Amino acid sequence: MAKRRTSGIQRRSRASDEAMGRRLGTGTSRTLDWRLLAIGGILVLGVAILAVVLLFGGRGNTDLGAVGLRQTDAGGQHIPDSSQGTGYTSVPPTSGQHWINADSPGPWGVYPTAQPQERMLHNLEHGGVVIWYQPAVLPAADLTALTQFVQQQITTERFKMILVPWSGADFGHPIAVTSWNWLLYLDTADLDKIRAFTDAHYGEAPEPFGGPAKPGT
Repeated sequence: MAKRRTSGIQRRSRASDEAMGRRLGTGTSRTLDWRLLAIGGILVLGVAILAVVLLFGGRGNTDLGAVGLRQTDAGGQHIPDSSQGTGYTSVPPTSGQHWINADSPGPWGVYPTAQPQERMLHNLEHGGVVIWYQPAVLPAADLTALTQFVQQQITTERFKMILVPWSGADFGHPIAVTSWNWLLYLDTADLDKIRAFTDAHYGEAPEPFGGPAKPGT
């Protein structure tokens, strides 16, 4: 009789151990599941961070502070040559009404006298960069630096660049660098920032393949 009671106790003990093992096994499985989920979450986060770095780091050494400010698009309506445009959203304008004739955009290069904004906007529409300066507040050394820069630039494949005096309303800075819908004010002839602006916006315009042709060709 004693042996039977012992055997029963042993069976109950084994059953209890098996049940405990099942419970422990379930708990371990759940712990592993949570660990796997945590690892998966970390991996997803890492991929997302890498994507952001690649997306916004694609500019290389471009100075993001030199890209300028995006301006409200004023459209690209053509108006008769010699007429005055209206409805511009910045000073100088970066989009809006401009002269219609195919020969109305000015040649690329350095201008000694002020030009109508309606004419220069046609150059912006064709993917160029126009650097405006206010003669009364721009030091002579800065004008020399800008002149040499543009004269060199128009001999390269990025020849669509103009330097021209501004005769309109005071925009509060000696220099304004413009492309289609983008504007960068400068207080000095910072050529590194002008290069960065050009890298970011050159050719980004409604008609980037329009003329005039490269000077000397």
